[in-house]
Amino acid sequence: MLRCILLFIFFSQLVSAQTKISVGQIPDFIGKKVKVCDKVYGSYVTESDPPVTLLNLGGPYPDNPLTLAVFGEDLKNFSYVPSEFLVDKNVCVTGKIVLYKDEPEIILNSEKDIQILEN
Repeated sequence: MLRCILLFIFFSQLVSAQTKISVGQIPDFIGKKVKVCDKVYGSYVTESDPPVTLLNLGGPYPDNPLTLAVFGEDLKNFSYVPSEFLVDKNVCVTGKIVLYKDEPEIILNSEKDIQILEN
């Protein structure tokens, strides 16, 4: 019986980790792992060392509802340059929504976190 309960809890968490939401639902899912699909409207690479790539999902900056962040040390996990390749592409990203300076973002560690959709 205990084994069944533990399996149910495990699979419930697994399913909830894959919740697909729209960009309009982002504020309701802070701290949760989700899948969000929309267009990448632009990018910016910081001048920090190492640089951080910021991608504007769902609208142009500063009105984008979600920022996707790729830290410099994770760029090696991409077969392309995210700041160039992903702009104007429709994508789905999977990750945990966190707040950075009160703005929602998902940190991408590799291209496995992002799926490029057909335009």
